[in-house]
Amino acid sequence: ENLEISNVPTTKVTLTGLDQLSLNEMISDALCLYPRVTKSLSDIVFQKTKGSPFFVLEFMESLLSRGLLQYDSGQKRWFWSEDKILAEEITGNVLHLLSSKMNGLSEDIQLLLKVMACFGTSTNELVISYLSESPEYLGVRQGLAGAVSDGYVEVNAEGKFMFVHDKVREAAYNLIPDREKKQFHFSLGKTLYSLCEGKDVGDTIFLIASQINHGKELIEKDDALCIPVAKLNMKAGKMALDGCDHKTAYFYFRAAVSLLPHDSWKSDYDLTLRLNFMVARSANSSCKYDDAELTLKIIYEKARSLEDKLPAYELTVEMFLAQGHMGEAYTTCSSILTQLGETVPEAVSPETVGALVKKTLKRYTEVYGDEWLGKKMKDTTLCYTMKFYTLIATATYFSKSLHMVAYFIGKAVQLSLQHGVCICTPRALMIITSFAIRLDNAAFLRGIAENALILSEKLVSSEEMAEVRLYFWRGVGQLDSYQLGAAQLRKCFVTSLSFGNAKLAFYCAGQGTQFSIISAEKGLGSLLKEIDYYLHLLETYKNQMAKNCLLCYRETVSALIDKGRTTSIQAKLSFEDVNDPGKKPLLEMFYFHQVYRNYWLGYSERCQHYIQKYCELLQPRLFESYIIKFYHGLQAFDVIRKTKCYSKMVEVDEIIADLRVAASHVNSNFMNKVELLEAEKCGIHYKHYEALTSYEAAIESARKNKFTHEQGLACEKAGFYCKSMNDNEKASTYFNQARECYEKWGSSMKLEFVQRELHKLQ
Repeated sequence: ENLEISNVPTTKVTLTGLDQLSLNEMISDALCLYPRVTKSLSDIVFQKTKGSPFFVLEFMESLLSRGLLQYDSGQKRWFWSEDKILAEEITGNVLHLLSSKMNGLSEDIQLLLKVMACFGTSTNELVISYLSESPEYLGVRQGLAGAVSDGYVEVNAEGKFMFVHDKVREAAYNLIPDREKKQFHFSLGKTLYSLCEGKDVGDTIFLIASQINHGKELIEKDDALCIPVAKLNMKAGKMALDGCDHKTAYFYFRAAVSLLPHDSWKSDYDLTLRLNFMVARSANSSCKYDDAELTLKIIYEKARSLEDKLPAYELTVEMFLAQGHMGEAYTTCSSILTQLGETVPEAVSPETVGALVKKTLKRYTEVYGDEWLGKKMKDTTLCYTMKFYTLIATATYFSKSLHMVAYFIGKAVQLSLQHGVCICTPRALMIITSFAIRLDNAAFLRGIAENALILSEKLVSSEEMAEVRLYFWRGVGQLDSYQLGAAQLRKCFVTSLSFGNAKLAFYCAGQGTQFSIISAEKGLGSLLKEIDYYLHLLETYKNQMAKNCLLCYRETVSALIDKGRTTSIQAKLSFEDVNDPGKKPLLEMFYFHQVYRNYWLGYSERCQHYIQKYCELLQPRLFESYIIKFYHGLQAFDVIRKTKCYSKMVEVDEIIADLRVAASHVNSNFMNKVELLEAEKCGIHYKHYEALTSYEAAIESARKNKFTHEQGLACEKAGFYCKSMNDNEKASTYFNQARECYEKWGSSMKLEFVQRELHKLQ
């Protein structure tokens, strides 16, 4: 289902048993008899096996072994008696048939089958080699050869030994009496543990730990085993985390904690603290939020110092942020920073923040170099102080005034500039560039951002790298193409979710989706499926804020496709009080999409209303504000044509001048917009040649930079201009080009609109 949502081509193969006719044909071929002759036998076989090929084979072999199916060499054909078969009451339970056969096998083969059944459906040569070193399991090597020869086990392409069918494994497992199963697992795991102790056994550690864990009651009776087995489970959990398998990691960490002595917070403090934190982290990554919270509370209660509690507090804040509880996240960060000796002001004036950011960036230019890069922050408490400054900045973005975000990030960067680099340095540098960026300092801040990317490759994990890239694309990354940003953020989403960081994953999903919408990086139909996939995941990862954003994006995409006639869903946004200053980012997003959506739908007055609302916001995001200016300019030209109010040309000239400056920094994202506005301006002034030249330039620029929707818009505008000049032939050409673009974009709504215009021309 997820593959289909992500537009990955799939082929579904449904496997069913043979029908009665096909089964009779198979038995007829096997016995070299006419189908009419074998019909009575095949009916019995079908009744017992339901046509399963594997079950049919086992059932036929059972008939042969009992003498109920015999070959007469004199007549050179097979014979059977339906009455005798029915009189024998042979079971149709293939599991029983297999178990009966296995009871007659040699001890070595039975031992091998029981061992493999404990492991699951397969095992490998390494495990067989280890077990062969133990007197207790010495016969497994010989048993393996016999099991392969008898057809119970096969070797796959990867060299693993596998049961030929899951029923074979089930029958093999039934060779162990139920009352002895736990002891068998435990003895098997304990033997492997003793043989592999001190060796790098790779993922065989999962097998060893899971076998020993079956005997939890036996372990608890032996105090000498509790801590070693707990450490074994911890090692298995860490390996599962390395493979991004958070649910498996949670299982092993939880098993490890359950094996610790009752007084472990005193007798084994470091191990207990570490294991409880791992349980909390893996529980959170596995969406077991209640268990994560309970475990964190235990850490707060039992940990001996603030320093020991800091990782738990960091995880708590991350959980608050992921679930959209920004107020709780802010309060927690403020409390921890205060305990760390920092002063967290209730409010700071924009002037003070501006001076702090300016001072911080100036200091950066003074200290940046090999000496500073080689200076590592040795005090882990300072590193945590930086972490909580970056976390409180994120919470502040959604709960306080925006200039406070820059204040907290400025404080974090200053700590690093003074005391050296740590894993938080790249993130702090990237965030400050995303909030401080203006067109007049874009080149300087891009240099800082690129240095932060280089530094992050040396210092941080793939998960943390994804966060650095997110802030890159939220800021100076928009000096590159939106399409590239959408593709990279999609990768960051996958990376973040695989590491269990749902907060970061859905931030990346949201920003990437925004880029896709405004750049037509994906067709609308594909984009709608992608958004629905994110919303499906959010049924598990509870984040109302992320859900609100994605629902808003979905409403826009749905409207662009067909005005929501067939693509809308019954879901309401939950912005709570949108007049709350802390909801400003959501309000900004809401106004932006209202402008975007209503312009393309042709609702001029509504579009103009939301343009005004957006412009009233303080410090809207830099590059998105230029997109709003573009639609503002197009709206203004429509008003001028209708009302002949040429005084608005002054306003339009200012918009074009601003967009031209933006295009000088990001040609790929804005030049086609400048050309289209210039074309509209020339058309109003009856500069026919200049208008057509600018329309063609806008079309070519949009085509070159893959803004398919804006290429269609430029063609549409050119068509209307030519129509106004009574050049219907050229207008028809432009409208047909627009139709092709809108079809590629996936907008039925715009396709229908252009087709109506073509019909009018005809």
